[in-house]
Amino acid sequence: MLEYLKATTSRASSARDAYSADRLLEFFGNDRVVSTLRPSDITRYQKHRLKNILASSCNKETGLLSVAINYANTEWDWGLTNPCQGKRLPESAGKTVFLSREDATALIKAVDKQAAHLVDLIDLAVQTGCRRKELLELEWDRIDWQKNEIILEAHHTKSAKARRVPLSPSARGVLIRRASIRSECCPSTPWVFFHLRRARNTEIGDRIKDVKTAMRSACRRVGLEGVTFHTLRHTCASWLGQMSGVEALTIRDQLGHSSVTMTDRYMHSDRADIHYAVHKLEKFRSHSGHSDH
Repeated sequence: MLEYLKATTSRASSARDAYSADRLLEFFGNDRVVSTLRPSDITRYQKHRLKNILASSCNKETGLLSVAINYANTEWDWGLTNPCQGKRLPESAGKTVFLSREDATALIKAVDKQAAHLVDLIDLAVQTGCRRKELLELEWDRIDWQKNEIILEAHHTKSAKARRVPLSPSARGVLIRRASIRSECCPSTPWVFFHLRRARNTEIGDRIKDVKTAMRSACRRVGLEGVTFHTLRHTCASWLGQMSGVEALTIRDQLGHSSVTMTDRYMHSDRADIHYAVHKLEKFRSHSGHSDH
């Protein structure tokens, strides 16, 4: 496991992988030989973890073990049997949380003045659907001003697939505002989101690495429960899904989903929309030569 983590430190999920590895090692022990693991051991681990976490989280942890074993077999010819095969737990689909436009406006108003960068971050996240890590690690040389696009290389994305994210006029305006702050405060910083004040272990211009506390405080002020930064990504997809003429494939490409199945949850229609849609179908029978009676 440790060898796998060392070999894949550039993965976007490396922080989550490290957490999962710690949980696995706590249960099985540092001295447990991987080749001795059996499917029954995985079942015991699942029962133990399900006392405290959801099935989806448990799947991430056993999934890491499975991926590590497959990696060892492919890259290092270890020839291990994978005890995780067929052990994935069923997950509840759950409810996809997204903000209304009123909620989004209220959230931005509730941001603490000490974390003013969060206003631009929230705005850009809703406008682009980018993940938190993709935005917090965004550099100025990856903004294509001529084509109005954010450039994400494979190592910047969770799916390890490069993509270009189109910028709306509002999103472009956010970046122009960030550029203005940069020119005034720290022209040399490569980061779009950077610190404006010195603090312990932080210099002016250093990259902002986390916004969890500021986000949580803003949500608490306006009574938004169950909302995290990732909710902003859901919000972008949901708003696009509510727009006439925007297809699931378009949303998939905008957000960088690995499949359109992940995008389907954002395709919303109310009854009026459906009635309007079917009324747009042409009445073809009158062209067939047969009467209506």
